[in-house]
Amino acid sequence: MTTTGTRTAPLSRRVRRIAAGGSLILFSAVLIPQALLDPAEGGTGEVMYRAATEHSAALTVSAVLLIVSAVLMAPAAAGVLHQARDRGAGLADVGAALAVLGGFGYFGIALFYVVSLSLAGGDEAEMIAFIDRLNESAVLGAVAFPLILCFGLGVALLPWAAWRAGAVGVWAPALATVAVLVGQGLPFSNDVTVLATVSALVVVFVHLGVRVLRMTDAEWDGVPRVASSAEPTRV
Repeated sequence: MTTTGTRTAPLSRRVRRIAAGGSLILFSAVLIPQALLDPAEGGTGEVMYRAATEHSAALTVSAVLLIVSAVLMAPAAAGVLHQARDRGAGLADVGAALAVLGGFGYFGIALFYVVSLSLAGGDEAEMIAFIDRLNESAVLGAVAFPLILCFGLGVALLPWAAWRAGAVGVWAPALATVAVLVGQGLPFSNDVTVLATVSALVVVFVHLGVRVLRMTDAEWDGVPRVASSAEPTRV
């Protein structure tokens, strides 16, 4: 029997909405403690050996947080895809694909950190030479660096898709784009710039996640309201 009143979404769709909203918040939020704890900035042999021997706990936690962010990237991207089913669909498709590839890149960094933990206890010169030789691998660079670049491109494009869909104001994609350009384009980086760019991305994606969590079932399902405006509200 069909009714015209308020619909109650099936539990599975509600769980999907909550998972998407929570993932949008958490995939980005965990990058703040990761950036603060990460003892492996630069990733050279000397840096990794020192991190493994003197800051093994921080290196381990940093790797775990990168894995959490990587795993949550797919449902987070799905949250934007769901909202950009019409306007912004093309941007959402490309952004989601790049973001998920970027998640693989983050997983690869985490694996590099985990492998580097085994450097502790080894001969310092040999361990440093091994990591430096690994970093110089052309095959590794051809696989890893494009994936890491995909993360930045993905998190820059997804807010533009959300803006095209009417989910956010233009401030959100503009802020995300500036953060990515600063993070990827500066010839130098330090703790301040890394934390600033990550925090900017967190602001954008937490806003998107909270919006998803606050949606009604009808809004999430794309059911038009009786007296809806031509353009959705952008916040």
